[in-house]
Amino acid sequence: MSAKDLYFVLVIFNIVAGIGVLVFRLCIANFELAKIIAGLRNSPGVEVYKFYLNRSLLSRSFAVVNVAAMVFFYKKSIRDGRLDEGDYDNFPSSLKFRLKAMYSITLLLGLMMLVLFALGKYCGWLK
Repeated sequence: MSAKDLYFVLVIFNIVAGIGVLVFRLCIANFELAKIIAGLRNSPGVEVYKFYLNRSLLSRSFAVVNVAAMVFFYKKSIRDGRLDEGDYDNFPSSLKFRLKAMYSITLLLGLMMLVLFALGKYCGWLK
């Protein structure tokens, strides 16, 4: 397998994994956003997203990404007053894990995309 073939495989993997994370996020937005907001009911930063409960799937997905960022960077969110420490401690661990996993995989895929783009430009495989 040549380097160009490996590059192509990694690009396809990145695209497929990105679509998988998007589907996972849409499932959370469709089925579990109400649980997330109920679990973080004392957090001022999450109160804003109650508005999105009865909106479109895209709006709910936006709310999930923002809440996942607060859960992922929980120390900063607690320090900034957007996330209540008691809410975070009592938040269901399985849901917390899924939000953190979704957000970290999204960050890793974004970083991988940037590295692959730079590598493709450097090697001349992208025009």
